[in-house]
Amino acid sequence: MFTLALTASTPGTGTGMATGSVILVPRAYAFSPFEAKPHSTEILNSPAFSPLKARPANTGFNSYPGHNAQDPNSKTTHSSMVYCNSDSDQNPLFNDWPQLLQISIGSGDLMLGQAIHAFLAKLGYQNDAFRGNNLVNLYGKFNKLGDAQSVFDEMLVRNTITWTTLIKGHLQVNDVESVFRIAREMYWVGEEFNEHTCSVILQACDSLENLVRGEQIHGFVIKRGFDEDVFVGTSLISMYSRCGDLGAAEKVYSNLAYKDVRCLNFMISEYGKAGCGEKAIGVFLHLLGSGLEPNDYTFTNVISACNGDIDVEVLRVLHGMCIKCGCGDEISVGNAIVSVYVKHGMLEEAEKSFCGMGERNLVSWTALLSGYVKNGNGKKALEGFSQILELGVGFDSCCFATLLDGCSECKNLGLGLQIHGFVVKLGYVHDVSVGTALIDLYAKCRKLRSARLVFHSLLDKNIVSFNAILSGYIGADEEDAMALFSQLRLADIKPDSVTFARLLSLSADQACLVKGKCLHAYIIKTGFEANPSVGNAVITMYAKCGSIGDACQLFYSMNYLDSISWNAVISAYALHGQGRKALILFEEMKKEEFVPDEITILSVLQACSYSGLLEEGFCLFNDMESKYGIKPEIEHFACMVDLLGRAGYLSEAMSFINRSPFSGSPLLWRTLVHVCKLHGDLNFGQIASKHLLDLAPEEAGSYILVSNLYAGGGMLNEAARVRTVMNDLKVSKEAGSSWIEIDNKVHQFVASDKDHPESKEIYAKLDLLKSEMKQNMIYNRTPADMSPM
Repeated sequence: MFTLALTASTPGTGTGMATGSVILVPRAYAFSPFEAKPHSTEILNSPAFSPLKARPANTGFNSYPGHNAQDPNSKTTHSSMVYCNSDSDQNPLFNDWPQLLQISIGSGDLMLGQAIHAFLAKLGYQNDAFRGNNLVNLYGKFNKLGDAQSVFDEMLVRNTITWTTLIKGHLQVNDVESVFRIAREMYWVGEEFNEHTCSVILQACDSLENLVRGEQIHGFVIKRGFDEDVFVGTSLISMYSRCGDLGAAEKVYSNLAYKDVRCLNFMISEYGKAGCGEKAIGVFLHLLGSGLEPNDYTFTNVISACNGDIDVEVLRVLHGMCIKCGCGDEISVGNAIVSVYVKHGMLEEAEKSFCGMGERNLVSWTALLSGYVKNGNGKKALEGFSQILELGVGFDSCCFATLLDGCSECKNLGLGLQIHGFVVKLGYVHDVSVGTALIDLYAKCRKLRSARLVFHSLLDKNIVSFNAILSGYIGADEEDAMALFSQLRLADIKPDSVTFARLLSLSADQACLVKGKCLHAYIIKTGFEANPSVGNAVITMYAKCGSIGDACQLFYSMNYLDSISWNAVISAYALHGQGRKALILFEEMKKEEFVPDEITILSVLQACSYSGLLEEGFCLFNDMESKYGIKPEIEHFACMVDLLGRAGYLSEAMSFINRSPFSGSPLLWRTLVHVCKLHGDLNFGQIASKHLLDLAPEEAGSYILVSNLYAGGGMLNEAARVRTVMNDLKVSKEAGSSWIEIDNKVHQFVASDKDHPESKEIYAKLDLLKSEMKQNMIYNRTPADMSPM
């Protein structure tokens, strides 16, 4: 009978073999484990290597000792040798080569797989699809796609599994084009597609540019009746989610008659990524109600999905459930619990959970330290750094990126600079994820020069780093942003939905309609118009640039609408004084069963304010909590003050402020001062001004507003006094600016600007316009009278 001898040899002795090799050696070439052993290539090349002789085997070779894996901390290579002390000439490879191939794949030992290939070549695998399929799978797992293709080409008998295995190999190395090429060839030769084939191809459609292909496969899936298969359904959910179309993913999920734990886990995860915590919990409850057993992935996903909108008690219940189900000791679950407590600002609970973890890794430490950063406890964060160094846990790029993201979120530049020092010291300064986090930090803290320096120091830039620097240009420099976008295209880096959303935001803020239209054309060309976030950004851009017609046309042509889409158009109508149309659209939104949120209500209230629709505005405000379940925030109260004030009800506006829960807020009094200025009413204006300056003595904008109120009412001495107080307190404000785009060039002006080459002609035209406005008594008309409605 055959015997296995497990031996170890040290590299350099000339006797070692590839890690995990298992070679069957016939008696004619048998050796003792204590003798010098020949190299595996010598065995394979020897004429005495009898496994290459095809002989029937009646005796199975179905058991062998556990395979030794190479110790990553040791320089010794472990290898397995098989020798024979049997007189039998039966060949065990004949029955057991599939198991040995699995050992080859599992241990990463390609040489063993090649030995089996040699054995099967002698048998003639070309006429046996099962043998050929296993070899294609072997080379695919080792990313040897050339060898996999060679085996595939030599096979005379192929089936669906053959093609699917080859496709899967190319998917493994993210060779998407080859996946689609092989799938087309498979279709042309008339080979049957099964559920697994479709599932594998769908996994290649994980980017927006391949969404159309994915939709075509989806149609094929429906035609073949695979759409209710849970594996295909899960792949469809994954495809649509990664392409940003969560609505389509939800429809696929709803149509699945049977959902397994893997499918439900995936849907929970996707809802979590999209910020839909309540929906994620809904899927979790469905899982429990179906009698399925949640696993550690389930709890990791559902706990991670608990955003700030989820009640803390729900989080505590989930924490208790995962302990009860025996998943509490899993490190991934523990990390999720620490992270979500940090997200909710529950630092004490996060610390308790962290200390209670049986095993911790760098992710655990990163989650806790990011909590210290976000809660402004920089000292504890730095102490945590020291502990990590002492424990020898070691840092990685993800740790630094997460902590820097925390600094960005709370705009803690001081701590960010110290972390930047650690980054430089530990050699992560050129890492793209760390560099991107640094760019984002400096951009959000308005340190554009530092952001540019980090950006240009990155050796390997990607779309995320480009998007980070673009965020710094929002509200700053549109020209530089467009120049950067040109660099991105020259570098052959493909923009994503975030890139377009930020560029469109810049065009909207600068009211650059021409550049906005150019971006829209490029978006259509690259296929991003179907992306809801990009479509909404285009609508907002057109609205802010004054092209309300284009905004509405795009809105009604969009295939997928969400609340943000409706809010964008309602806000556009409000911005252009078309309050009635905003109200009509609001009613249409409700008929389409979209639930209004606080932004929707705010936009409609603004529309009522700008159009003088007093009664409609008050009805909506009074219905907010009872009808829509939305508690009015300070912005909604400010809108009501503006609505009353613009309609001329200044006394009522002041009473409204005094009765509101935000009577101590500068925002409401600032709004009242503004409407008093519009009406030229100094009586209420002086009262409101006193409240405003008492509540916000450090805000430069408040002093400017009060000064302008007095100047507009002819009280120049009072206006000068307010400016003097402002200067004495060393409160300063950047000069206001305005701009206009003419012939694709932006002309910018600041207060009292005389630098423009045509300043004389411009001021002459302004004087003429002022004169005409006075003649038409524009100054004496109320906002309600000025409404286009």
